[in-house]
Amino acid sequence: MLPNDLRNVLEAYLQFLYWEKRLSDNTIQSYEQDLEQLVGFLEKKDIVSFSQLDQDMVEKFLRYEAKREIAPASLARKISALRTFFQYLIREKIMPENCAKLIDSPRFQRKIPDILDESEIESLLNAPDLAKPIGIRDRAILELLYASGLRVSELTALEFSHLDLENFMLRLWGKGFKERMVPFGEEAGEALNRYFQQAREQILKGKRSRSVFVGASGKPLTRQNIWVMIKKYARKAGIEKTITPHTLRHTFATHLLENGADLRVVQEFLGHSDIVTTQIYTHISKKILREAYARSFPRK
Repeated sequence: MLPNDLRNVLEAYLQFLYWEKRLSDNTIQSYEQDLEQLVGFLEKKDIVSFSQLDQDMVEKFLRYEAKREIAPASLARKISALRTFFQYLIREKIMPENCAKLIDSPRFQRKIPDILDESEIESLLNAPDLAKPIGIRDRAILELLYASGLRVSELTALEFSHLDLENFMLRLWGKGFKERMVPFGEEAGEALNRYFQQAREQILKGKRSRSVFVGASGKPLTRQNIWVMIKKYARKAGIEKTITPHTLRHTFATHLLENGADLRVVQEFLGHSDIVTTQIYTHISKKILREAYARSFPRK
């Protein structure tokens, strides 16, 4: 059984998330932040063990958090984190029952992600200068992000062993180290080949790296590098929307659905464990649903 003091139990839980649940670093950091706030609150109340918790105390903590005027989505995330954590405490026989299971999450409007239309995508993809090695590399990055719906963390971790250029496929490990195969288009394949043949060695200048996308140091590009790059090319392309690397992922999913892809297929491409996460993209498909209804329903 685990030691029953608050911080040791929390540390054991975070190790459990990493080694057994195989969650990503970002997800674990999010759990840690929420649960550290709970621990700090309990310490102020002179509570030394999670076994002392009941629903009333959990509700007091959530009211305390709500007074800080945090967003409803953040409060809902905290409640979800508590439920998951308490399930772990039940498993470890520290808590007899889940005292957050009856607490309702606040209702909130899920934010619809920004996407680019096809003309904006074309402008963005054409923004890099193909007369320069860096421009050739950046064009390949933009093409691949749009053609495959990669998370930026997956792009920066991409190595040659993950690429099948002949069959236009990627082998990826996403959140929780889950493996999936994702196709990409011929234009993205051409951009990658151009990068490998004309630019990558010039950028590396004799250095060696297993990573696909590298800087002059020979090290893989970082998330921040990709973020800054996309902002630069969005300005150059005259795109006024606020876009990030994730915008290309949203746009990939949206354009697939607009052109008739099945939601389950899009879920597989994006690596979502729950189709509810993928359903956010169906807001853009109402027009398609109306058109399909008009084509199919016999009574006009």
